[in-house]
Amino acid sequence: MASIADRWHTTERGSGRRVRSSRYGSGKRWQVRYRDPEGQSRNRSFDRKVDAERFLADLQHQLNRGAYVDERAGRVAVADFAAEWLDRQVMQPTTLAALELRLRVHILPEWGSWPLVKITPAAVQRWIRRLSDELSSSYVRLLLTNFGALLNAAVDDGLITRNPARAAGVKAPTQPTRRIRPWLVDRVLDVVDEVPEQYRALVVVAAGCGLRQGEAFGLRVQDIDFLRQELHVRQQIRLEAGRPVPALPKYGRVRSVPMPEWVGLELARHLERVSPLAGDRIESPSFAGLIFYSRERKPLNRNYFNQTVWRPCLRAAGVPNERDNGMHALRHACASLWLEHGVSIKAVSEYLGHADAGFTLRVYAHVMPTSGDKARKALDEAVGEGRRPSTATSSAGAPLAHDTVTESGQ
Repeated sequence: MASIADRWHTTERGSGRRVRSSRYGSGKRWQVRYRDPEGQSRNRSFDRKVDAERFLADLQHQLNRGAYVDERAGRVAVADFAAEWLDRQVMQPTTLAALELRLRVHILPEWGSWPLVKITPAAVQRWIRRLSDELSSSYVRLLLTNFGALLNAAVDDGLITRNPARAAGVKAPTQPTRRIRPWLVDRVLDVVDEVPEQYRALVVVAAGCGLRQGEAFGLRVQDIDFLRQELHVRQQIRLEAGRPVPALPKYGRVRSVPMPEWVGLELARHLERVSPLAGDRIESPSFAGLIFYSRERKPLNRNYFNQTVWRPCLRAAGVPNERDNGMHALRHACASLWLEHGVSIKAVSEYLGHADAGFTLRVYAHVMPTSGDKARKALDEAVGEGRRPSTATSSAGAPLAHDTVTESGQ
C-alpha cells in the first residue's frame, strides 16, 4: 500500500491531537511512502500536498498496470544509454553509420549529460526550435524521430515511464510539400542520347524499368529474362566506407519488373559489346555476371559515376544540374508513365519496390489521371461526337433530358 504522510505534524498518543513534530519547518513537508514490486520500502517527499497526491495517483496507476519504473533507473545519462542502444541496433551498415553521425553531431552535444528522467517535453520543444533556425525541416524531423526512438527504448527498458519526445506538446516543424516534376519523354531521350555508349544501356534500364541507381549498378546477366521480358531486381551496389559492395535492394524487396522492348534491345546490344564480369578475380560472388562496371572491371561507384558521367550528360542535354535532376529522375519518369497509361497503383508500387502502396500514392497521386478526366471521357464516349446531350439516349433507350433536371433532382 502507498500513503501520504505529513512530516511536520504528528498525532499524540492518547489525546489524538495533531501537534508539530521535531521536523516542523525543516525540509519537504509531504512524503509518499510505498513498497515497490520487489517489496522494498520507498519514499519521496514534496513541498506541496497536491504534488504528493499527483505522484501517488500516478504511482498507483503504474503498480496496478504492472508498469512500475524505479525513478533511480532514469538517472542514467543519455550518452551512456545511447552508446548501449546503438550497439544493439540491427541495421544496414550505411544506415547505422548515418544514425551514429546524427547522434554524435546533433543529439549528444545537446542531451548527452542529461539524466533520462530529467528530459521534459518543453526542453525537447526548445531544442527543436533552435534546430529549425539552422537546419532544414526534413532533417529536424529526422533528428526528432531518432531521438524519439532512443527514448522509446528507454521506456521499453523500464528506465522512464513516458517518452517526452512523443508528447502532444512536441511539434516537429512543418515540412513543405515537394511535388515531384517527372521528366517528359523528350528530356529522357535527350539525356540518353548524350550518355557514352559504355553506359547507355544502364541509363535506359533506369528509365524503362524504374530501377534505383544502385539497383541498375547491380544488374547481372542472370537477372535478365529476355524470354519473359522481365528484369529480376535481386541486389544493389551501395557504398560502404567509400567502397562499392553488394546488398539486397532497399527494404529487402527482391522483385520482378516488366522489361519494355526498348530496354531489351539496348541490353542485347550492350551484351554484344561487353562481357559480364567473370567469377574469377572479383571480391564477391555477387559481382559475378555484372554487366555494368568501371574500366578497371570493378563495380560502379556512384560518386564517380555521378561526377564523370551523369552530370556531363545533363549539361550536354541542356538539363539544369539540380537536386531534382539526379539519376532518380528517370525512376520518377518511368513511374509517371506507368500511371498515365493505366497501370494500377498497387502494381506500380510493386515494380518500384516501395514499402507499401500508400507511399507510392502519396508521391505520385498528383501525376495520375484525375477522376474528372475519366468522367468526361466516359460521357463523351457514351454521348458520341456531334450529338446533343438533350437528344442522346441512354443504353435503355430513354432520352438524357438534362434540360429538365431540377435542383431537387440533383
